[in-house]
Amino acid sequence: MAMDRGDSLVETRSDKLLPGLTLALIGLLYLLTFPQNFTEGEDAVYYVDHVAGGVAQWHPNHLIYEPLMQGLTGVAQAVWPGATALAVMQVASLIAALWTLALVWKIARLAGGGLSGASGAVWLLAGCFAFWLYGMYPDTYTLPLPFVLASFLALWQVGWEQSGPRAVILAAFLAGIATLIHQSHVFLAVPALIVLISARRIGAAVLWLAVFGAVVGVFYLWAGWVLLGHRTIGELILWAKGYAADGLWTPLSVLAPVKALIGLGTAIWSSLFLFASPEAAGALERVFAGRQLVEEAHFAETGLALGFWPLLLLTVLSVLAIGALSVRALLRRGRALTPGFAPLLILHAGTYALVATIWEPTNKEFWIVALPFLALLVVLRLPPVRGVQRVLAAGILALWVANGAGAMMGFARADSDYWRVTHAPLLQEVRPGDIVVDDCGYICTGYLLLFSPAELLPADALDRAADIGPGRILLTSRAIAALDVEPEDSWASQRALLQPVFSTAALSLSELPR
Repeated sequence: MAMDRGDSLVETRSDKLLPGLTLALIGLLYLLTFPQNFTEGEDAVYYVDHVAGGVAQWHPNHLIYEPLMQGLTGVAQAVWPGATALAVMQVASLIAALWTLALVWKIARLAGGGLSGASGAVWLLAGCFAFWLYGMYPDTYTLPLPFVLASFLALWQVGWEQSGPRAVILAAFLAGIATLIHQSHVFLAVPALIVLISARRIGAAVLWLAVFGAVVGVFYLWAGWVLLGHRTIGELILWAKGYAADGLWTPLSVLAPVKALIGLGTAIWSSLFLFASPEAAGALERVFAGRQLVEEAHFAETGLALGFWPLLLLTVLSVLAIGALSVRALLRRGRALTPGFAPLLILHAGTYALVATIWEPTNKEFWIVALPFLALLVVLRLPPVRGVQRVLAAGILALWVANGAGAMMGFARADSDYWRVTHAPLLQEVRPGDIVVDDCGYICTGYLLLFSPAELLPADALDRAADIGPGRILLTSRAIAALDVEPEDSWASQRALLQPVFSTAALSLSELPR
């Protein structure tokens, strides 16, 4: 009996200490790789530009994200005047990531995973490339995750512990908040209704839908009708659909499952190191013909902490270990879990995986929300035997080293960012009041909007430049090339007046006298 009490005492102390120590260590590792490179999240620079400029958008696909970030930035700046929108938004994502990991630990323990199951699930999820990177990106994908997982826990209480209306309301409310941060979480209704209807709790299902619909509907109605002026039901619905109004981003095909595996794989393992091999880079350029890969090539030259072959070996070891354990978890029973957790994890993982496969299967951003459920499913279904746990530990360690040395250490440096390096001479040259006329596409434009103090105009708006600011009118080589192809009536005379400011291999800048 004394031995039993001792074991229980040790486990109780571990329960109290290990989660905090684990999260503190992961938080430290994340801070050491705090991203300065934003090419993986091209939308993020636009979000920061909107928030920093005080013009947060009520965008239907992430309705409250930018206004929420603007509010947090205002609070942070009131406490610390030097705080920037970029830093506040990155810290918000980091806090959400650590909160998510804490909830994964709690779910694993409630499910009967023990300390080994909780530790394994947390370290596996935290080491996944997309979770690690977007856990510090000023983007919309990490912030909803704590609400998703908290809603999961409340739904489990309703479905399997027969909790009362409070748990139903809480589950629906949390799902609603997640949906307001990113619209894709509207699909939380799928597992919720399946669970409640299967449990023959029709009243609870109706209550869940009513609360969820009220939370989401009130905010969308207020933003669409009051703030944005959509005065008819048709206009409101069209606006509320967001990008979904344009249809699927990727046409459905028989290859969708294969593409889904690629998307999931790139969410777990970084593939940037492959561009360090000319043969591998050439093969990727052929497979992704027409896609701009110059950022990846630049990162492979500047951002890798290890060479191609060590990173390839680490990645292969991790893929083999985690892949083999995933197959074993799928085919053979491991731990005896607390009733309800396995089917609920499968429902959530399956719902999000199906949505990602249909919408855009190769986009790792859409797989981020599925990662917590998949990590829990794999780890919790493994038996707590020494051999299996050693393979899991080896796979997770290889994952961390491969993603850390092959991606995250490089993302912590601005010189690994192709667009930051390309525009460094321009950013050093321009001053507030200047007008930069450019033609550089979505990602490049976002960088100039965020990091340049000058006003930015597209090439076809050159004639407006003289009416805008007191500073210089500066044209990039990209704008000059675009105007040469499609010239305005006055372009020939204006081109003759251009005076060179600087010229590099990637970009040159010329001034048009006022």
